[in-house]
Amino acid sequence: MENTEIDSKINMFERKIGRSSNLELLRILAIIMIIAHHYSVHGGWDIPNELSYNRIIVQFLSLGGKLGVNCFVLITGYFMINSKFNIKKFAKIVGQVFFYSVVIMLIFKLFGISHIGIRETAKSFFPIIFSKYWFATTYVELYILSPYLNKLINYCTQKENKILITILIVVLSVIPTFSNSLLEIDNLSWFVFLYLVASYIRKYQHKFFDKTKLLLVIFTSSYILIMFSVVILDVLSLRINDFPIDPTFLREMNSLPMFICSISLFLYFKKLDIGSKKIINSISLTTFGIYLIHDNNLVRSYLWEHIAKNNSFYNSRWLSLHAIITISLVFFICMVIEGMRINFVEKPAMKFWDREIESKFLNKSRNYIDRSFSQHISN
Repeated sequence: MENTEIDSKINMFERKIGRSSNLELLRILAIIMIIAHHYSVHGGWDIPNELSYNRIIVQFLSLGGKLGVNCFVLITGYFMINSKFNIKKFAKIVGQVFFYSVVIMLIFKLFGISHIGIRETAKSFFPIIFSKYWFATTYVELYILSPYLNKLINYCTQKENKILITILIVVLSVIPTFSNSLLEIDNLSWFVFLYLVASYIRKYQHKFFDKTKLLLVIFTSSYILIMFSVVILDVLSLRINDFPIDPTFLREMNSLPMFICSISLFLYFKKLDIGSKKIINSISLTTFGIYLIHDNNLVRSYLWEHIAKNNSFYNSRWLSLHAIITISLVFFICMVIEGMRINFVEKPAMKFWDREIESKFLNKSRNYIDRSFSQHISN
């Protein structure tokens, strides 16, 4: 039986009993790591040039952010390889980004929280075009490219796909890691690569993908390597003037250890058998919204510097507790807000889409194109 037939049977089975929650749980873990990353990198810290426990804690909290991003893209590639471009889903994604971008801008403007000029207003109304959220813009670009990537993957043989992935990992990860040029790689290029990797995993069932204990060891080892590199590079950067390597450079999403870390974690969760849990799947639906709320460029500094007051806890023994409570609150509050948006905005909007746009406009357009094409052929 071909993989496409197997996947179609799996999809039908999932619709009957509910989608398996293993990768949905990974989405939740990923967004928590991303929030922790933002707690660290946007905290407005005034960090002295000395090694301390709290300095290491702040740096450790930043390590999971790009791991979370990689997992999100891998999950997308895994599910999208056997899916077609869906204009309704595309509109839903763009509409979600637009909603939070505009609503947050209006709230900040009406309450005078921040000065909103013409430039910021324009960015808020066209968030994808102006890349107000770098991840959202790159994700939309990837979604548009997905039908062509699927054709490429399905056209190539397994050997050709393997060679292509090998070339890309060398160019996009191995060389940049050892030449300290990780930030020079374009985000879309990396997302396309992860999409190809996840698609390969879905299309070709390799025995290595099922070794859960080994995968857990690989994940743990690679993550510990990244953590140790922070401490070692910290010591070197404090002792050597103009040290050329940032202590957290291995946290970048395309670093070789982070790639290994991401793949092993993804494969581990892929094999995790927890069945279908409604609560996990419901929370998972809010993860993209959680990102759009808390990492909006207007919310970002106001949240971490003025509400959470991260920097005031830098010299406190309660920093770790502050981080846990703050990250948890951001997650739960944003989850509730996104849940409300889904129920009171998105669901009515999608009903309107089905009733007015899909049935009256899109179907008529398709019928018109089909008729025109048939007439052209007959002539």
